Amino acid sequence: MRRADPAAIPFSPVIRGFESWLIGALCAWQDAVHRRPGVVVALVLVVTLPLGVYAATHLGINADNKLLLAPDLAFQRAAADYARDFPTLDDSLLILVEGDSPEQVREATQALEARLAARPDAFTDVFAPGGGPFFERYGLLYRSEDDLYDFGDSLAAYQPLLAELAREPSLSTLSRLIRLGLESFEDSPDGASAWPGVLEQFSRATVAVYAEYPLSVSWESLLLEGSAFDPQRRRVLVAEPVLDFDSLLAAGPAMEALQQEARALGFGPERGVRIRVTGNPALNYEEMRGLIWDVGVAGIFSFALVTMVLWRALRSGRMVAAAASTLLIALVWTAAIAAATVGRLSLVSITFAVLFIGLGVDFGIHFGLRYTEALREGLGPREAAHHTCEHVGASLVVCAFTTAIGFYSFIPTDYRGVGELGWIAGTGMFVILFHTLTLFPALLGSWLAIEPGTLPPPRPQRLGWLEAVNRRPGAVCTAAAVLALGSLALVPRLRFDPDVVRLRDPDTPSVQAFETLLAERQDSPWYANVVTPDADRAAAVAAELRSLPEVERTLTLADFVPEQQDEKLEILADLDLLLDFPRQGEVLAGVDTAEQVAALGELHAFLASEPLEGSTPVAESARMLRRELGRFLERVAADPAPEAALAELEGLLLGRFPAQLERLQTAVSPGPVGLEDLPEDLVARMRSPSGLQRIQVFPAEDLDAPGNMEEFADAVRSVDRSATGLPINLVEFGRATARSLRQALGLALASIALLLLALWRRPLPVAAALAPLLLAALLTAGAMALFDLPFTFVNVVVLPLLLGMGVDSGIHLVQRARHPADEGQMLAGTVTGRAVFYSALTTIASFGSLGFSAHRGIASMGTLLVVAMIISLLSNLVVLPALLQLVRDRFLRDEAKLEAR
Repeated sequence: MRRADPAAIPFSPVIRGFESWLIGALCAWQDAVHRRPGVVVALVLVVTLPLGVYAATHLGINADNKLLLAPDLAFQRAAADYARDFPTLDDSLLILVEGDSPEQVREATQALEARLAARPDAFTDVFAPGGGPFFERYGLLYRSEDDLYDFGDSLAAYQPLLAELAREPSLSTLSRLIRLGLESFEDSPDGASAWPGVLEQFSRATVAVYAEYPLSVSWESLLLEGSAFDPQRRRVLVAEPVLDFDSLLAAGPAMEALQQEARALGFGPERGVRIRVTGNPALNYEEMRGLIWDVGVAGIFSFALVTMVLWRALRSGRMVAAAASTLLIALVWTAAIAAATVGRLSLVSITFAVLFIGLGVDFGIHFGLRYTEALREGLGPREAAHHTCEHVGASLVVCAFTTAIGFYSFIPTDYRGVGELGWIAGTGMFVILFHTLTLFPALLGSWLAIEPGTLPPPRPQRLGWLEAVNRRPGAVCTAAAVLALGSLALVPRLRFDPDVVRLRDPDTPSVQAFETLLAERQDSPWYANVVTPDADRAAAVAAELRSLPEVERTLTLADFVPEQQDEKLEILADLDLLLDFPRQGEVLAGVDTAEQVAALGELHAFLASEPLEGSTPVAESARMLRRELGRFLERVAADPAPEAALAELEGLLLGRFPAQLERLQTAVSPGPVGLEDLPEDLVARMRSPSGLQRIQVFPAEDLDAPGNMEEFADAVRSVDRSATGLPINLVEFGRATARSLRQALGLALASIALLLLALWRRPLPVAAALAPLLLAALLTAGAMALFDLPFTFVNVVVLPLLLGMGVDSGIHLVQRARHPADEGQMLAGTVTGRAVFYSALTTIASFGSLGFSAHRGIASMGTLLVVAMIISLLSNLVVLPALLQLVRDRFLRDEAKLEAR
């Protein structure tokens, strides 16, 4: 047997008794494993099978992101209190109904609302904010007097056309009216501003008849385009879905029901109506679908990369097979533990498998490299395993504890999502430790035994450049200190981004729809809610909130009673007189085909008149209509049955006119509005049955810009600490996460330091092992600040994990420095150097697979983990050896004193 490598012994002689006991116990365990290695393997497989079935059937997904934080936090309690009395958008689907014309959008919204309301299996409530019969009738009272005057001017320009079409809504009438209107334009060109829109709509309709593309001429657009009453081509439905948080996709049934009803109604781009869905349930639905795929692919890719690195490190197919099998079986056991203790994986803890693969393989590398070295020296499987435990077994135990500490440090914090990840992955470190000391040697002693002399020599380790760098330890440590101070100066620039939407895949429809809502301020869900005991208090608090520069406006139940109603009703009375003509109700049927063709022909001939040959908007629109109308008449002339084409053209141009005219006449004769006139569903959303009053608070600035959301949330909460809503919840969520990060960092660092101090009993080796760790953490934080990479709800796990993972290499290298026999052999040519290098390489390869996720939060975590591990590797391979060179004499003096006791 070759001389033991003292660098693998991780404890000082002061605790030699504990060290001897631990090594003795590990060696005794190896002796027991190798008495019946085949039986041990079979027993492990027998236990693994039911554990795998249990994990597959009991490990679920937690799609409720509210459960990521402790429910007893103040903002969580405020949100729960609010939700008991008022509707909340936290679990609402926001359905965007978009179309080519306002009429299409209105009809589609009403139809979809009715269909979804008839699906109690999927939806508990459906409503259209600002829609319904009440706002159809009284909507104009909520506009300013100036808006109403502008609206009146627009109606006056169209009044003659509307009056004639109201009396006889036919294609012949419209053709004649256009001709008469344009004839008047010859005498008064300035009075024809209303005609370009009419002519363009007519042109598009003639094309649509034979081109068969969706078109619906919008009289609402003609009347309102460009005015203060810009017609809406997008409406929002708010639907409360039935959510099953025990399911993999909580909103799956509701999303499927919505798609079914949209298909039944014939919605789609080809019909001119588009449906998009967002809101937390839709965002979570698409997020989890993408995450499951991304994490699954990342796990497979990670395992493949790790296997390649194992082959490079171990250079034996049987050894690689044993290490890979051990890793997979340990993963199954860990998943079963997760199913039994946690039950459901969250957005964060779903990544545990990739993290486990990247970290768990380190145990196999350290054990395998030492084992292969023993085999090359002629030892049998049992002796090689015994020898390996003597020299690295205790190190693996310490590393399992330090890595687990990095994970466990989040458990006591308020961030339950990362705490669950910490529990699963931290416990998994002990599972992989057990299998590395049990299944791995049992496989190598039985099913995958390696024949003596078949192992190739180890690959030469090209780390000489590191040794060259470390010949100037003072310069290396000075440079490291400068970098550390520079990073420390950048730390105050670190920021936390509370916007969860920016974490998600930007190409998913729900994210794109949500960003559309954010751009449209009137439909944006980014508002706060304040609850007051009565209406008087609501008015006072609303006034105080409006005085804040961060607040644009507030909305209470009293605000739904329009102001200055007498003045507005007087203006609307004049408009009512303007539209006081009989309503036909339907497009006339049975008009003679020859009469229609003649009317269109007269219009076509008139459009060639000299006054319409200029460059005015009316002239350009007239030329377009003449061109398209001429083509239409040619097709009608060649059509053996032109009646259908003429009827379709008439339907396109005038089919919705009677209904629009009726809506218009209703809107200009509303009557006064009081609190008692407000619809019940509106009142229920602004006043609870017990009389509590809700205040909606809207931001003055774009909350998507950095810092604005925090300023808005703080301003609102300065007036009422119990305020809630999406912006406030996100800001407080972020602060709780940042607080958890600080707590986890402090706990991990203190725990690791105390553990090492308890083992080594001297502060100098502890400080040496922790120095590169702290340097790596500082440099990682500095890089984030320098490149403006914010912390998010997902990547906050990186720094605490770095502490737990990065200290392992330091433990091995610090031990080597404590022994005079290894002077000049810190890295090159040693098992320790190769193990440190390949362990870091497998971790980087595994974590790097997460960086390719379409989910921006998971990708940022993977990328940041890779950066942190590269920095940690360089800190351990460059800075730590240099530091150890400077303190080596002190180490040796301490060793001599301890040996002399």
